[in-house]
Amino acid sequence: MPEPRVHARLTRAGHLLAVLGLALALVGGGTVPDAHAAPTPKPTPPANDVRPPGAADGLDLSKMKGVDNPLLHPLLLPVADLRQELYRGLLAKGQKTAAEDAFAGYRNGAVEFIDPTLVDFEKWEEMRNDTVEPHLRGQFWRFSLVRLDSVAAFLDPKAVARIRKESGPQLIAMSALNVLAGEKNAGVKQKKPIHSEALLKRLRGRHKIPEAARLYAASERRQCERGCSRLHPLSLRTGYGWPYGFSTLAMELKARRLAQIDASDATPEQRARLKQQAIDRMEVDREQLNNTTRQHLDYALDQVKALAGSEQEATVSALAGMFHTDARRKCPPSSSRVRSLGRGLPGVAAPVMALRAAAPCGEPEEEDRVRPGATATGLGQALAGSAMDPGGIDFTSMELRYLADPGDGSGLQYAFEAGRDPWRGDARTSTGLSAATLSSDAFFVWLSLRPQDFWVNLNPDEPDRIVDRDLGTTDAGRVLLQADLLMKKTVGKLIHPDTGAGKDLWDRIKGQCLSFRTWIVPAPASVHQQGDKLYILDAPLDVKMETQYLKSRGVTAGQSCPRRSKADEEHNERVYRDLVLSKLKKAINTDRDYADLRRVYLARVAAEWYRNLSRTRETTYGSLIDRGDADAWRTKTSWKPTDTFDAFVRSYTKGEFKVTRRSTRGNAEYVTTYTYGGVDLTRVPMRNAPSAEFAAQVERSLRAADTPGTGGTAWLGAPTPLQAAGPGEPAGGLSDSALALRLLPTLLVPVAGLLWWRRRRLNGAGASPLRRAVASAPRSPLWSRTRRSR
Repeated sequence: MPEPRVHARLTRAGHLLAVLGLALALVGGGTVPDAHAAPTPKPTPPANDVRPPGAADGLDLSKMKGVDNPLLHPLLLPVADLRQELYRGLLAKGQKTAAEDAFAGYRNGAVEFIDPTLVDFEKWEEMRNDTVEPHLRGQFWRFSLVRLDSVAAFLDPKAVARIRKESGPQLIAMSALNVLAGEKNAGVKQKKPIHSEALLKRLRGRHKIPEAARLYAASERRQCERGCSRLHPLSLRTGYGWPYGFSTLAMELKARRLAQIDASDATPEQRARLKQQAIDRMEVDREQLNNTTRQHLDYALDQVKALAGSEQEATVSALAGMFHTDARRKCPPSSSRVRSLGRGLPGVAAPVMALRAAAPCGEPEEEDRVRPGATATGLGQALAGSAMDPGGIDFTSMELRYLADPGDGSGLQYAFEAGRDPWRGDARTSTGLSAATLSSDAFFVWLSLRPQDFWVNLNPDEPDRIVDRDLGTTDAGRVLLQADLLMKKTVGKLIHPDTGAGKDLWDRIKGQCLSFRTWIVPAPASVHQQGDKLYILDAPLDVKMETQYLKSRGVTAGQSCPRRSKADEEHNERVYRDLVLSKLKKAINTDRDYADLRRVYLARVAAEWYRNLSRTRETTYGSLIDRGDADAWRTKTSWKPTDTFDAFVRSYTKGEFKVTRRSTRGNAEYVTTYTYGGVDLTRVPMRNAPSAEFAAQVERSLRAADTPGTGGTAWLGAPTPLQAAGPGEPAGGLSDSALALRLLPTLLVPVAGLLWWRRRRLNGAGASPLRRAVASAPRSPLWSRTRRSR
C-alpha cells in the first residue's frame, strides 16, 4: 500500500488532470476564429495522416462569433435540410407523428463537401438519383448542391481557386443521419448502430468518390472518439456544432494519468482501483458534457423544425399565388357557360347559385383546397419539395415560356423553362421561387398599368423623369431601372480606353465630341398561339442608339455634338454599332446579370398576348387590364427609384461609365465625353411561329417537373389553381360536357319538381277530361321533341 502522501499526490493529480481534460474537451482545443474569417490552417499532418485517439479536433461552431444556432451555419445547413426533407416526406405520406421525430436529437447528422472537379456530370447524375424513401427508421441520406461562396472561407484556398476556375460556384454536399441499433433497414433489423460518418464512407465507396475529393467534414456533434474521428484523415478539415466526447488532448491526459498510476509504487490491486476511479471521474465529466450538448442540440433542432414549417408554409403560399391574384375580387369571374346553364329554367337559378357558393372560390375553403394543390405541380415539386435537390436545375435561367387561360374561370396555366447546369448554375430553390414570383408579379403589373408608361430613364439632367410613379413601386420597375444602370456600366467597360476594344473605338472615332444615348428595347418575339394558349419560342431584347430609337418612334433626333459634322456623326455611329452595340446586345440576352430583365420582358410578352386575348373572349383576369393600380404587387424590398438614380449619379460623377479624355493637339485642347441611357418596353412586336415543338414537354410539366437526362432543359409548370387543387381535372380545364355532367344532378331536381307539380295539377279534380287524358298518356323520352309548324 503506498504511503498516504503518495496516494494524496496521485489523487490531486488525477483531479487536476480530470478538470483539465474536461476543460479541453469543452473548448475542443485551438483558437476559435471569427465568424467571417477563414480558420487557421492546420499544421502539416504526420506521414501516416492518421488522427490520434479522441474526438476529431476541429472548428467548434458553437463558439464562433455571431453564430446563434450552429445547425443553421453553412457548414451544417445541408444536414438541417436533410432533416427537413425527411420531415416533408413523412408529412406527405400522412405520418404526422413520425414527421415530428425527424428533428429528434438522438440521430446525429453529418455532412461532407466534395470537390466537383473530381466528379464528372454523369457521376453526379448517378449520385443525385441515389435516394431512399423518407422513413424515420433506417438509413437516410442525400446528395445536394451548395454554393461554394457560402463555405469557401473554411476550405483550402487553393482548392477554392481551382474549383472556381475549372467548375463553377457549386460544391457537392453528401449528408446522412445515423442509424440506431434495432432499427430495420430494407426489412433487416440493424444489429449495430451505424454512425452517420460511417454511412458517408459507404456512400463514397459506392460512388467511387476519390479520397482527394473530400474538402470538409462537419457533424452536429463532434465526431466521436470511438471510431468516427478515425474515418477522417488529419489533413481533412473538420467542424462540429457542439463538443461531444473526449477531445484528442483529453485522451492524452487520460493516458498520461493512467501511465502515472502504473508508474507508482502502489500494489496491482490499488493501481487497478485508482485507474477505475480516474476513468469513472472522466466518464462522469464526459456524460455531463454530452448532456449539455444534447440540451443545446434539442433546442437548436426545435428552431430548425419551426423554420421548416414556416418556410414550407411560405413556399406553398407563394406557389398558390403564382399567376393567381385576388387583387380585385376573391373569386375569378364565372364563365359564360356556367351562367347560361341557369338562364330561363324555372327553379334552376337558385341551385346554380348555391353550387357556385359551394365551389372553392371566394370562400374560406378556397385556401384549404388550393394551397395543398400548389405542390402537386411541376413547379411545386421542384420548389416545395427538396429544398436543395432540384435535379441540377439552374434557376437563374428560369424563364416563362407558356401561358394559357382555359376560359372556365379556374385561373391560368403556365410553364417555365430552365437550363440544367449543376456546376455553374444556381440550384437553390429560393432562387427559383424568387424568379417565378418576379415573373408572376410582373405579368399582373403589365396588365394593370398602361403600356405607354413602361419605360425608365436615367439621365443626370432629368431627376424628375426616372420612372412612372406606379411602376416605380413594383419589382418590375426596380428591375428596369437597375438594368438601365447595369447597361451603362457594361458599356463603360466596353468603351474604356484601357481595354483593347475601347482603344480601338477611340482610335477610330472622329471629331472632338462623342455623345450617344443607348436604349434597351424589345426585338420581335417569336410566339406560337393556339386558341387560349401561348408558347413563347423566343423573345430577345435589342439595343438601339438614340437616333435609331427616336426614328422608330417618328421623332427626329437633335444633334448631340453641335460642332460635329453630319458625316463624322454617321461614321462614329457605325463604329459604335460595330464595336459596342453587338457586344452589349449579346450581354443583355445571355449574361446572368440581365436575367431578371429578361424574365420581366417575357412576362411583358405574355401580358400583351393576354390583353389581345381578352378583347375577343372572356378571360379570368380581363377586368384587371388598364385598371391603373399596382398596389397588390408592390416590391417587398426597401428599394426606391431614387436609390438607383443616386447610384447612377455617383457612378456618373466618379467616371465609372462616363469616359472623358483630354488631349492637346497643337494649341487646342480636345475633350471627349460619353453619356447615355434608357429602357423602353412600351411596345412588344410579335410574330407568329409555325409550330411549338415543346408543346408535349409543357403538357407533361403541368403536373410533374419534366427534367430529361443529362444536360438539356427542365420544364416546370402548373395547371390552374383550381385544377391543381381538384381531384385530377384535365389539364385543359373543364369541357362543356364535363361541366354539364357536374351540374346535371343539381339541374334535374328543380326540373323533376316542376314536372311533378304540372302532372298533379292536370290530374286534379278541376282539370278538364281532355287535359287529364293528355297527362295520363305515355310519355316520350325527355330529350325527344315533335316539331310543330305554325
